Amino acid sequence: MIRINLLPAREARRRLVLRRQLQVAVVVVVAAIGGGVWGYMAQNSNLEAHQQELASIEEEVKRLEEVIKEVQQFETKQAALDKKVGAIEDIKTTQRRPARLLADISRSLPEQVWLVSLKETATGIQISGKSFDHVGIAAFMENLERSPSFGNVELVESKSELLQGRQVLAFTVVARVTAVKKATS
Repeated sequence: MIRINLLPAREARRRLVLRRQLQVAVVVVVAAIGGGVWGYMAQNSNLEAHQQELASIEEEVKRLEEVIKEVQQFETKQAALDKKVGAIEDIKTTQRRPARLLADISRSLPEQVWLVSLKETATGIQISGKSFDHVGIAAFMENLERSPSFGNVELVESKSELLQGRQVLAFTVVARVTAVKKATS
């Protein structure tokens, strides 16, 4: 009988199976390492892109902060200029006020009345004068009342005096000064 030794064939087959398993294991390990390296590189490039985007956003924020500072400085300057313009307008209005008041008083004055003194009070003006009769005083008060500069004219005092041998009436009137309307542009 012939004996065939199958051990080397089994051994060769087992080596072949081990070699294939080793190859598969190497391929799996290489694929895992490759996948890991690819994942790391993808994450790294994603991180770099986000860092660049963050840097550009930070630069934009710095630029916009400078613009905001400039705008705030402009608004501060504009507020100061508006305040100065308002002060100038008030000065112009108050400069014209005495001339306007005197002109209105002069226009309101009847022929039989003359003025002795004018005194500015907190809310208006106190006018002292003399007249030949009560009609002149009443006409003066009505004329002042119709004037755009005055309102609420009240007679404070009226008394009889002798002036150069003639009987006259000394009077005191208080008139409230009305606000001047600003012209709108």
